[in-house]
Amino acid sequence: MSDDSNDKVINLFNKQIGAENDIQQMLFKEFEYVKLSKDDNGNYFKEESLREYANRCFYIVSVMKDSSVGVSLYKYKVPYSSLLDFFNIFRNNTIYGEIIDIERYIPEDLA
Repeated sequence: MSDDSNDKVINLFNKQIGAENDIQQMLFKEFEYVKLSKDDNGNYFKEESLREYANRCFYIVSVMKDSSVGVSLYKYKVPYSSLLDFFNIFRNNTIYGEIIDIERYIPEDLA
């Protein structure tokens, strides 16, 4: 059985850019980006709605650490509001480990 689930995935960063000026506009400190002004329904984004959405999000951050028996994987549930603080802990070498994966998690309302 073949996995066709990736057939509809669009790689936003594969777009060919013609002029040199366009390339500069698509980079920020050597990181590629895509600017989105509207949602999937064609509506312009609203600042308040985006902030409400972000505050509902958590991130599952997988961190690889050495232990006495080998390598272990730690998964941290980090709220959006603490995400930059969490990254700074690793940047400042306050705790050891290597960030392996970051996954967005949105808890479902059961009511």
